[in-house]
Amino acid sequence: MEKAIHLLKKFQILDFTNPKQGVYLDLTLDIALGKKKKVEPFASVLSFPYPFTSEINKVAVFTGNASEIKIAEENGAAFAGGTNLIQKILEDEIQSDYYVAVPEIMPELNPLKKKLKKRFPKFTRNSIGRDIPKMLELFKTGHEIKVDEERENFLKTKIATLDMSSDQIAANLQAVINEVCRHRPLNLGPFVVRAFLRSSTSEGLLLKVEPLLPKEVETKESNQEAA
Repeated sequence: MEKAIHLLKKFQILDFTNPKQGVYLDLTLDIALGKKKKVEPFASVLSFPYPFTSEINKVAVFTGNASEIKIAEENGAAFAGGTNLIQKILEDEIQSDYYVAVPEIMPELNPLKKKLKKRFPKFTRNSIGRDIPKMLELFKTGHEIKVDEERENFLKTKIATLDMSSDQIAANLQAVINEVCRHRPLNLGPFVVRAFLRSSTSEGLLLKVEPLLPKEVETKESNQEAA
């Protein structure tokens, strides 16, 4: 990975291209789950160790609790409320980049499922929870990664700008790999089967995937056997 980042920086100097151009990661995934099942197309939001944009996302918070609405507003929610928000969202009176909710209100949000699609709050996306400030912190500054709608085994995302240090680019790359690998059990083998790193103006450089993948945590039994 370090070699690939070094080469991208070298290409930029040799070609006199923009030093602040984007750095992108292209991943090919093994979406098989066995028994003819496969990983559902997913989208998730992560916080980069080294953010590269200052844009703030608009986040709506669903809760019917007045004190929680106040907490949400104090922590920068674009909108906060209960079922009173539903019709406004259906009529496009309210639009947000992301939607988060407390667990108790979820049964009442069903009318929004079709409208919000993948932005509908889900536990697996960390958009349902009781810690409203924490959810807002993630989604206001977070970066969305999602699989390609046409090629469900392919994901591409911006991870940095080329003027960032090699260590910062590497840390952001690892954060994306870790987040992606949460979407398939580790015991099924490598989820990421190919990875290319590229800049806005360069060709893709093939990365060695194996060292980047999270390792399966050993069970107590295997630890006892080793002892």
